[in-house]
Amino acid sequence: SNQKKMLLLLGNWPDQFGRTPLMYCVLADRQECAELLVKARVDVEKADKNQRTALHFAAKKGNWRILKLLLAKRASPLQRDVEGITPLHLATYSTSVRCLVLLLRHLEPGQVDAQDNHKRTALHWSAFYSHLQHTCLLIKYNSNIGIPDADGKTPLHWAANSTQPSAVLTVDCLLQAAPTDSILNWQDYEGRTPLHFAIACGNVTVVEALIASPGCNVTVHDNLFRTSLHWAALLGQYIVPLLLEKNTSGIIPSDNQGATPLHYAAQNNFTETVEAFLQHPSVYDEADLEGRTAFMWAAGKGNDAILQTLLRLNPELDVDLVDKYGTTALHAAAFSGHVGTVRLLLKLGAHIDAVDGMHHTALVRACEMGHKDVVQALIEELYRVKKKFRDVPKLKRNVPHYM
Repeated sequence: SNQKKMLLLLGNWPDQFGRTPLMYCVLADRQECAELLVKARVDVEKADKNQRTALHFAAKKGNWRILKLLLAKRASPLQRDVEGITPLHLATYSTSVRCLVLLLRHLEPGQVDAQDNHKRTALHWSAFYSHLQHTCLLIKYNSNIGIPDADGKTPLHWAANSTQPSAVLTVDCLLQAAPTDSILNWQDYEGRTPLHFAIACGNVTVVEALIASPGCNVTVHDNLFRTSLHWAALLGQYIVPLLLEKNTSGIIPSDNQGATPLHYAAQNNFTETVEAFLQHPSVYDEADLEGRTAFMWAAGKGNDAILQTLLRLNPELDVDLVDKYGTTALHAAAFSGHVGTVRLLLKLGAHIDAVDGMHHTALVRACEMGHKDVVQALIEELYRVKKKFRDVPKLKRNVPHYM
């Protein structure tokens, strides 16, 4: 009797992490040693300091033999660790589906959707890992594909937010199981749809799969009023033409600052994206809430190629157009210190004497920010203009105020 007590004491003895010999059998894949400990009746549900049991470790490692042994001794498949994670959640981590099969067979109806502390089910986890077999199996066991997690994300959000090549198969599996299009356009608590996430991670095959779904709405906006077109423009992706084609409304929405996707593409120097937008009949260079066009945004960032593209596609574009503060593209370029852009705008006919709402010229803005090279370029232009007027004799001239 004392020997049995000593054996149980040693068999359940925790180390500094709270892990028992049985847990180390799982971690080291020692099947025979685990069988001996189980036969000696050690506590199969004893938890470490993170409240993880031997079954948690077996599920995560994909060790189905030891997992089967532990389940036979009534180890709970729904035991939660400190983060609310169960062995069922962890079974989705392994590439093998055998552990998940065993655990599902030991669940009661309705237990498949046990949620962790972030309100994520095993289906959320499986979608995150892009494990197709696991996802299909969980759906077969009636896992609810519409449960939102603590951030409002469904399993489809997590599947779409993956760079894995197999992600598109997982997305297709979830879409086929979706009873309505509401899952396809479901917004998380920041207003983002699965399409937003697919664009953000650059998984073009997933984007194409989502767009190909009849109910996909590309004009759904997030909490900052940014549509999937805004996100694609921000990242300079070549899927913009696909999104424009899908946008049957003919309207290109603006975000909460009045900026269109064209503004985003221009600011980030994506020339091909800008061309794709402007070649679409529903897109033109409209101003944001501050009165700034994409041309002005590009000038402020020193994106010369964008300026040239905008002018090439719209030769009537006014380079001296002002925002609500009287600021021109030349002001923006000078203030930001983009000397190449300043020279380009002057070459394109921008007025060097244009003043903003505070009666500041581009030269004042450049001096204010200490951009020496821009100041030099503007002074050279002033001399050039002055010489031009002096070389025109006996002509009634309207000389700029700074002469």
